Amino acid sequence: MEFCERMRASMLIVIMFCMMCVSTVLAREAKIAEAQGNQEGNMYAVCETLYQK
Repeated sequence: MEFCERMRASMLIVIMFCMMCVSTVLAREAKIAEAQGNQEGNMYAVCETLYQK
């Protein structure tokens, strides 16, 4: 019975670690998306062609 309890505790630790990793990645993705959304208003497209004679 002790082995089952240790396995259960180990699995809970692994699940909590995975949830922390996923939440960190999702928060980072949200920050990147927000930064890209704020940046679009400040971006300008410039087309330049250089002709050599």
